[in-house]
Amino acid sequence: MAIFKLIFRKMLNNRWLTGSLFLGLIITVSLVSSIPTYTSSVLQKMLISELEDYQVKNNEFPGEFTFSDTFSKANIDNGGEALLAVEQIKKDIVTEANLPVLTDVDTLATTPLKVVYGDGRDDGKSLQPGKLIALTNLEENINLVDGKFPSPEPVDNVYEVLVTEQALMKRDTVIGTEYIVQEGDIQFRIKPVGVFQPGGNENPYWSLIKDNFSEDFIIHEDLFRSLIVEEHENLLGIGRFSTAFDYYDITDKDIPRLLGVENSLKTEINKVKSASILFQFPIKDILRSYITKGEQLTIMLWSLNVPVLIMLVVYLYMISKLIIERQLTEISVLASRGASRWQILGIYFIEILILGVLAFFIGPYLGLQLVKVLGASNGFLEFVQRSTLPIELSVDAYIYALIAVIASIIMIMIPVYRASGQSIVNHKQESARKFGRQNWYTMIFELLLFGISVYGLMNFNRRQEELLAIDGNPSDLMIDPILFFIPALFIIGLGLIVLRIYPWILMGIYKIGERFWPVSLYSTFLQVSRSSRQYQFLMLFLVMTIGIGVFSASAARTINNNLEEQIYYRHGADIKVSVRWESTQTNPSSYYPVTGPGGSGSGDVEQQTPDFTVNEVVFTEPDFTPFTEIPEVEQTAKVFLKEKVTAGTNSKSISHASLMAIEPKNFGEVNWFKSSLLPHHWYDYLNLLAKEPSSVLISREIATKLGVDAGDYIRLNWGRYDGAEFVVYAVIDYWPTFNPLEKAPDSDHNAGLIVANLPYVQNMISIEPYEVWMKLKEDATREEFYESISNKGIPILAMKDIYPNLVDLKNSGLLLGLNGTMTLGFLISLMISFIGFILYWVLTIKSRTLQYGIYRAMGIPMRKLIGILVSEQVLTSGVACALGVIIGGITSILFVPLFKLSFNIKEMMPPFEVVSDASDEMKIYGFVIVMLVLGCSILIGFLRSIKIHQAIKLGED
Repeated sequence: MAIFKLIFRKMLNNRWLTGSLFLGLIITVSLVSSIPTYTSSVLQKMLISELEDYQVKNNEFPGEFTFSDTFSKANIDNGGEALLAVEQIKKDIVTEANLPVLTDVDTLATTPLKVVYGDGRDDGKSLQPGKLIALTNLEENINLVDGKFPSPEPVDNVYEVLVTEQALMKRDTVIGTEYIVQEGDIQFRIKPVGVFQPGGNENPYWSLIKDNFSEDFIIHEDLFRSLIVEEHENLLGIGRFSTAFDYYDITDKDIPRLLGVENSLKTEINKVKSASILFQFPIKDILRSYITKGEQLTIMLWSLNVPVLIMLVVYLYMISKLIIERQLTEISVLASRGASRWQILGIYFIEILILGVLAFFIGPYLGLQLVKVLGASNGFLEFVQRSTLPIELSVDAYIYALIAVIASIIMIMIPVYRASGQSIVNHKQESARKFGRQNWYTMIFELLLFGISVYGLMNFNRRQEELLAIDGNPSDLMIDPILFFIPALFIIGLGLIVLRIYPWILMGIYKIGERFWPVSLYSTFLQVSRSSRQYQFLMLFLVMTIGIGVFSASAARTINNNLEEQIYYRHGADIKVSVRWESTQTNPSSYYPVTGPGGSGSGDVEQQTPDFTVNEVVFTEPDFTPFTEIPEVEQTAKVFLKEKVTAGTNSKSISHASLMAIEPKNFGEVNWFKSSLLPHHWYDYLNLLAKEPSSVLISREIATKLGVDAGDYIRLNWGRYDGAEFVVYAVIDYWPTFNPLEKAPDSDHNAGLIVANLPYVQNMISIEPYEVWMKLKEDATREEFYESISNKGIPILAMKDIYPNLVDLKNSGLLLGLNGTMTLGFLISLMISFIGFILYWVLTIKSRTLQYGIYRAMGIPMRKLIGILVSEQVLTSGVACALGVIIGGITSILFVPLFKLSFNIKEMMPPFEVVSDASDEMKIYGFVIVMLVLGCSILIGFLRSIKIHQAIKLGED
């Protein structure tokens, strides 16, 4: 009990250091435990989103698990027993899946039976064969259109059945008509007593049933089991067993179990009968891909957090070292009085264990809150309101938390172990040696870190050259995690090397102006240059924080901007629609997929440009006024697109060109385009088109193929139209929606684009359906826009909306993980650095109370003492922050361009470009300024509180 009193008294006496150590432990544990939680949450969100898209695109319920097997006498003798056994196997597997079941249906059928009228009409002539069917849970999932539900017992030796409306029409009969179904000597008299329809498209029950039962008779399930399964099992045919799981509850932990269902099912059924099952689990490919995605995301998150974890380790080591330095005399006294090293270690181990246990229980819950911060990130240090991630604490979170606690305890105990073997004599001898030698192995470690990072940079540059040389593409759009880990090593390694050189630079500056420096600078130069090891931890902290922050901001902004710009470039405008045109074609609407404006919310709807092969097709242009009157639309533009256009000169021609005919002014006001992609602002090219109706802009591919340049003439035509002559005004490499790296449709040639004036094309060649491109007002919502479209009755045939693609991008696991982890890591780094900064300087000033007291006793005024302190701050913390900015900038220049390795080069349009946003850097600079100003204010307050008599008394002691 006495030992615990000693420990708690010691913790209370050093409460600020103990509290700082405890804070570092909690942050470390919460960060480490948040990684599995966040990975699981992001993957589940991605999985649910992809399953929802699958349901919309395929009109198939994603949670469906179905298998079919045959129980006919041709395959098995005891079909009834085998059926019951398979049904039990299915129930066991569904139970083991441990997922909520929305609905469940087993379809049991006989073999096809001969069907004749029950009253003997047509002389017993056989009708269309039919099967007796039983469906589990049928009555709860159908709408009875006419008649009643069949009885579970025969009525006057007649078995009542349900049929569909299609069955009645196909057999040209009505309810109440009796039939005889038979197989050999076995026959049953049946009578339809009810007609039903499925219970609704939203009911997953009917998505599990693929048959429309237009030739079959559905009897009560109980009657089927007693009559067929028990008495006439030789009539059994195929059984189809289906279950609809609630896919919203599927997590990454369920995926391996679900993927193993098929093998488990076949193994178990083989024990009962020869398995001939047909297994259907439509989303197994989606689930299988998520195992790889989970591994990639986990690796990426760990790589992103490695710099922060290194910083936390350094922080814990620094705080532990400060605690030991303050208690070194006490430790050496205990050692001199006979306490063994293990006893001293035991005292500190119990103290740290208490803090570690508290951090273990608090950290995971704090990590849960960190995951919410990650989910709200929309960019580096940007947050938005979005639906929360499906988060919950798992066993993995506590396992990771335990590992973090154990690793932290080991790191904290290292300074304790090194100090526990010193006696009071050793301690005094060590204290007398103010400046120890630098260890040679620390220099090797610094050079090794820097060397590894440089090697990684050279290796990535070589990979980039090879990828470009072979025109290859990455197999997956997943950012290489090493691209975050290697730059962090570069920042740390270069920072350590610069900090090792820095004292020599200071000493040189001191020597140059030794006779001229004022007292404040003279004292500061001596203090900083001679006590470089004292400041190294703090300066390394700041270099790491600022450097990694600058790199993270540049990397995150570059990746976000490039991915967003690809979407803007590929779409060109906010909204693109095609409307129905009247024509002499018998079915003009067949040229386009018919979708309403509401359908655009689900993403891209591909449009099909009409390819006319019939002569003399005349189109009537619809009224364009309704588009200009939509209140949510800022500007509209007509854009005519035509593929497989023939372009030629007198000597050469090509037939794979694409034509874009526009109205230059409106087109420029509607579209998004980076002006840096062309030698001049792209408005200049639009002005060229506007000056001359017959002018065109052609892509580099067409200019090369035809051997033409600005000022030359080309002729355009397609189909059976005569065509017209145009004059080339400029050659372009890029244009909205145009990707010069893609292949032309149905061609081995690269895509080629011709941009012309729409009125001239319509006058000289033909009037054909064009698209309407729209730019919405900034304050307009999609719901209001779609409602306006609907109210005006515009006959929309196809629509593309850029907004769903942007939302999908921001909600993707890649950007959620990247933005969230970088933002969280930087915020944690700032907090840890600020705490370490304040704590370090407060303790430094307290340890130098005698020095400052002597300065005051010598007559140095307070303003000069403040000048000494500020100068010291500038030459340590200020220089460290400046080094962080410089090293972070160098790292960004060297490493950020390598992120193009993770993109598909052929789809990376516009080309990859490194982005550095001033707002991101201002946030970092703001933190530096606030930290230095606040830190200096607190330290000046401590300095003013020093009393001369206290310093003198301290010197006497």
